[in-house]
Amino acid sequence: MGRKRVGATTIVATMLATQCGAASAVQLDYLLNAGVERNDNLLLTETDPVSENILRAGIGFLLSEETSAVQTSITGSAEYRNYDAFPDAVDGTLTGRLNWNAVPERLSFTIEDNLALQSINTLAADSPGNRQQVNVLSLGPTLFFDLARGLKGQAELRYISSDAEVTDEFNSQRLGLALRTVKELSTTSRVSLNLQGQRVDFDNDIVARDYTRYDVFARYARNLARFEIGLDAGYSRLAYRDGNDTRSEPLLRADLGWSPSERHRLNLRASRQFSDAATDALAGVEDATATVPGTVLLGDAVVNASAYEERRLSLGYVFTNTRLTLTFEPYINRLDYVDSNEFDQDGHGAIFDLSVHLRPRLSLGMFATLENIAYSQLDIKQETRRYGVHVRRDWSRHWSGRIEWSRYERRSTVLGEDADQNLLYLSMTYYNR
Repeated sequence: MGRKRVGATTIVATMLATQCGAASAVQLDYLLNAGVERNDNLLLTETDPVSENILRAGIGFLLSEETSAVQTSITGSAEYRNYDAFPDAVDGTLTGRLNWNAVPERLSFTIEDNLALQSINTLAADSPGNRQQVNVLSLGPTLFFDLARGLKGQAELRYISSDAEVTDEFNSQRLGLALRTVKELSTTSRVSLNLQGQRVDFDNDIVARDYTRYDVFARYARNLARFEIGLDAGYSRLAYRDGNDTRSEPLLRADLGWSPSERHRLNLRASRQFSDAATDALAGVEDATATVPGTVLLGDAVVNASAYEERRLSLGYVFTNTRLTLTFEPYINRLDYVDSNEFDQDGHGAIFDLSVHLRPRLSLGMFATLENIAYSQLDIKQETRRYGVHVRRDWSRHWSGRIEWSRYERRSTVLGEDADQNLLYLSMTYYNR
């Protein structure tokens, strides 16, 4: 399949242009890795599995800068895979955010970009022919102003472009405007009123409906030494421009974090809101730019033009000490699509991750994920399980070796869609720091 790689160089070019004369403030962390993978069911078929020995080589990086004028964080990864029975492939991701304070405390300009690897058909198995690059770019100014003593205002204008390599119905141009007022109640708490509007114009009007989205909500936030809370409450409305069709729903979000001690932390997240694939991609930009990515991961988003109502609840627990880090997060969610209701789904699952330092240069890692999805309109139920273990040996400050085994299991009510897959991956990695 020909790949028309979606460009995501705007944020990089802008960042480099703003950093002339300030190279000393830029920090670049990167890694290089190469290895060989043994895959006993590359196409995830129930019968006649295709086994492959795959040569892999990749790079990951984190580019950051923090000054009074410019704040930048960009992560990216690229991976080359050499197959025996399929054409070679190069996949990549890029996630970044740049904020330029053009006029201190008055005017800033922000660019956000998310280039991800997603499935073409979410209901089909992952394979070299079922992948595409999906890019979402957002840019625009933010104006800050004073309304009264202790009351600040904020106006945002954003241009957003979404582009998928294969799924053309996703491609769109958007214009968003937001007005916010923020009241500082104390040094640790604040309340705000937010008015937002976004006009969405899809490139292909035959398979996608243009609409305008309106949001109005109040937000309360408080940050203490061991406790943080953020609450949003309001209303959202979708107005489609091909007639009088509208849809309105409450907007409710809650995010609570509690650290009873230095070793333990609990995070509770709940939401009921409208979203879509492009909005969801931008929402994860800030969280995705914290560390150097080690490999190119396949996302699980449904790439289409339809907005959806999301209801989600998750509870995460993290335990950390000098030798061990443990993460466990169960969740439940429901997606109700406005247009493409074939993807309406009820899901639940859990994520588990464990990292143990056995010796100063030897570590052990384990992971497991469980996901159950019921597609109500298609009368399809799928259960996927992933689990694995790896051992890492640091030979020096810059070099490490890793051997990893992982297993994927899929069970479906669709005849012939069950599959099992085992991976064995041996690699070497170079770190510049």
